[in-house]
Amino acid sequence: MNKRKFQLCNGYLLEFDQLARIMTVMAEHSEAKKITRQTLCETTGLMERHVATLVSMGSAMGLIVPVTQVLSPVGKLVVANDVFIESRASLEWCHYTGAGSYRNLVWFEVFNTLLPSGVSMTTKEWMDKLRHQLVGEYTEKALGKNLREEVRFVVDAYLNKNFRKLELLHRSGERIYVRRVIKLTSLVFAAMIYDYAFKSGVKLIQAADLLNKPGSSGLVFAMDEPTLRAHLEKLHEKGWLRYETTHNLNQVRLHDGFSALSFLKGHFEDKEPVPETSEKRVKKDRRDLFA
Repeated sequence: MNKRKFQLCNGYLLEFDQLARIMTVMAEHSEAKKITRQTLCETTGLMERHVATLVSMGSAMGLIVPVTQVLSPVGKLVVANDVFIESRASLEWCHYTGAGSYRNLVWFEVFNTLLPSGVSMTTKEWMDKLRHQLVGEYTEKALGKNLREEVRFVVDAYLNKNFRKLELLHRSGERIYVRRVIKLTSLVFAAMIYDYAFKSGVKLIQAADLLNKPGSSGLVFAMDEPTLRAHLEKLHEKGWLRYETTHNLNQVRLHDGFSALSFLKGHFEDKEPVPETSEKRVKKDRRDLFA
């Protein structure tokens, strides 16, 4: 299991316009194999710590390749079509990646552990539960100030920033609760399923796993079974996967040749997704998403 990243935001909030500045510079250096922190600082006018944090946030959402600080294939698609990450489709993918990645410790635990309980909680209750879960693994400072900053980052992103368009988190007084998502962009949802299958090393997924398994699209979007079924049936009708429900089955069989990137390209480039010519290329596409 990958080492988990506790301090993703370093006290900063997710400002999509500032992230767009960083990603635009990376796009301007599209031929570079690595972009230095100094280059990003000089071209954006942002302080090094701020730049490092924006790279961290972009990496958490699968848009930036960490260490080399260049755009991922998905990052290139987003910069070319939705640089400020304002469209619902872009936000859906970034939420799935950010909240569905085990490595993004607090972000992941909020959407895969705390919210699925179905109980509305205050941010203090979030922090108390996370602190109890993580005690002994991190210092008192990390479980105090740093945890508070990470929770604030998540809450602000979904209640005040672009992620609010997904209408996932809502506040009633001091209590925060999650609302089930009904609508999802079909091509992006297909990309999520193929991505999840690749990470799991399978070509056949039980539908229940897409609702209950940590990191799955159904769980991080708080779907119920009828909603999931409706979306899977739509993808089946389009020929993008096979949804098998006869003989007491309730499973999803993926088609050879497709990758998550196939469907994301289909959405951003407004074309029908097509299978790649080889499984080797499919595996490379998946690795490149978060290389």
